[in-house]
Amino acid sequence: MTITPVSGAEVAIRGVSVGYPGHPVFEDLTLNIPGGVFTGIIGGNGSGKSTLLKTIAGLLAPSHGEVLIGGESPEDARGYLGYMPQVSNVDWRFPITVRELVEMGRYHFSWLRRVGRIIRSREDQIAVDRALEMMDVRNLQNRQITELSGGQRKRALIARALARQPRILLLDEPSAALDAVSDDHLFDILCDLTEMGTSVIMTTHDLSTVIEHYSEVICINAAEGGVIAQGDPSTALTEDVLRRTFGRELAILSRGDVHVDDGRQDAHHTINLGDELQLHMDDHEHQEGHRHS
Repeated sequence: MTITPVSGAEVAIRGVSVGYPGHPVFEDLTLNIPGGVFTGIIGGNGSGKSTLLKTIAGLLAPSHGEVLIGGESPEDARGYLGYMPQVSNVDWRFPITVRELVEMGRYHFSWLRRVGRIIRSREDQIAVDRALEMMDVRNLQNRQITELSGGQRKRALIARALARQPRILLLDEPSAALDAVSDDHLFDILCDLTEMGTSVIMTTHDLSTVIEHYSEVICINAAEGGVIAQGDPSTALTEDVLRRTFGRELAILSRGDVHVDDGRQDAHHTINLGDELQLHMDDHEHQEGHRHS
């Protein structure tokens, strides 16, 4: 996969207020995300992780402030942005194959309509084949997406984002519903991409991977004003930061593991936020207002 290195690129969010009708999420949010590194966005229930990612992707328009991607607006940067929504934001009843889903990642580029036909370039075909192989779904390419398991759907969505050959890759909970082998494979791919200069920005529930894989971590809690802390995970994830990030899920960092303690003697255990409630906004594929999930 050919990717133009963008180690100097960044995402700049300046005084942004954004949310949903009747439900503001961030007010006057300012944040800079460095380019060419692996950045994790973590937070508790309703903290605004998905909202932040959709704002960067240009799926949510701020009421105030501006978002710049490599110095451009999200709309102008869309040609080199890859975005993977949460599985729940996609209508999986749509009658298309896995390959056709992944091909959607190339729509922005050299596709032309001629007499009702879509003409695909050789470059498009190569990019799609490569993305299918990277996410180990090429053997599923002719299968209807309705037939996929949860993990297969996740890998197909990631392949669609990779088909864009993005310089900045936005992933919303990509490792949820993946088995351990697929999860390790995904992180290997993402680490390789950052070494090539790609900026990877990913929301996650799994704090056990943060210190191991991420170069940068952003802890957010919209109820606490937005960004709680940002920086190297080994220094940024202090006990105080985790408590403010996860609110009543009093988080404690100990020996590289993250634990939760709600005050009960028997409540001290490794935290895994896999069942976290999310505030969803349908993306361009399935836009019907907003809903709480």
